[in-house]
Amino acid sequence: MLNVALIGLGWWGQTHIRAHANSEKVRIDTVVDLDSDLAEKTAAEIDARTAPSFEAVLADDAIDAVILVTPHSMHTDQIVAGAAAGKHIFSEKPFALSKSEAERSVAAAETAGILLGLGHNQRYGAPQTAIKSMIDAGELGEIMHMEGNTSHDTLSGPHAWRHDVKQAPGGGLWHMGSHFLDLFQHYVGSITEVYAQALDRIIPRDTASALLTFECGASAYIGNVMVTHDNRMGNVFGSKGWVKMTSPTSVQIAMRGEEPKTMEVDPVDPIRANMEGFADAIAGTAPYKFTNQQMIHDVAALDAMALSLKSGKREPVA
Repeated sequence: MLNVALIGLGWWGQTHIRAHANSEKVRIDTVVDLDSDLAEKTAAEIDARTAPSFEAVLADDAIDAVILVTPHSMHTDQIVAGAAAGKHIFSEKPFALSKSEAERSVAAAETAGILLGLGHNQRYGAPQTAIKSMIDAGELGEIMHMEGNTSHDTLSGPHAWRHDVKQAPGGGLWHMGSHFLDLFQHYVGSITEVYAQALDRIIPRDTASALLTFECGASAYIGNVMVTHDNRMGNVFGSKGWVKMTSPTSVQIAMRGEEPKTMEVDPVDPIRANMEGFADAIAGTAPYKFTNQQMIHDVAALDAMALSLKSGKREPVA
């Protein structure tokens, strides 16, 4: 059992608590939040402890790992400090504010010999896992193009860093679209070039999109609208056929010359699966689905998108 401390009890921190309830691999031992009343209330509800600060958690020998549900402007310094204390660190995304900060986190982790986890949970979704298996098996042929859009109005209010132009220059591309940056590099490999735009229709940067080019030759579109009804799309087009995510438990497949068919997949909680995969990797029973270099690459792609938003041009990914 991996004993973890959860830092941050806002919307997504509460999601982690629900996801890991009754897990046989991960136990939230301690919770920390700037709102001490919320921390005490949450700890009582889940039979956990509270700690007065992140630093107190790092000094606690009972804690094996830390989940950072904090603004990503804080991630790098927290990861470096956690690594120095010998704690494994699971960071919510985006991983860092810049590629150089991502590299600093990875260097600290590798020097300390601790494992880094990343909250790009889409890699663990049931439809996404099925699609990845089809790609790896060559069932779709050469991957030509991918499309991803997660849009909703849940975050259209004042949600701290998500509306800070310094921390999220492209609005929803940073907190929702970044899932597809990671998922698509998981599918087909490194991104080489991006072109991004963000528009102010109702609120600043509420409509954003980007075009991506990959080292393998494939292309992709990612998008987000922050002021509309919930919509989720994930499509992959290959030379032999296409596959679409149609629900959390199904995909639609159409091969050339055949009628589309629906394939059902067993439901998975991707947030829980990601953390349990992290725990398995720490225990040495299975490899983690993320590499440190992929974590850096995610942020490098965001850096290129930020440059593109300013230049109005296609920008290379460092």
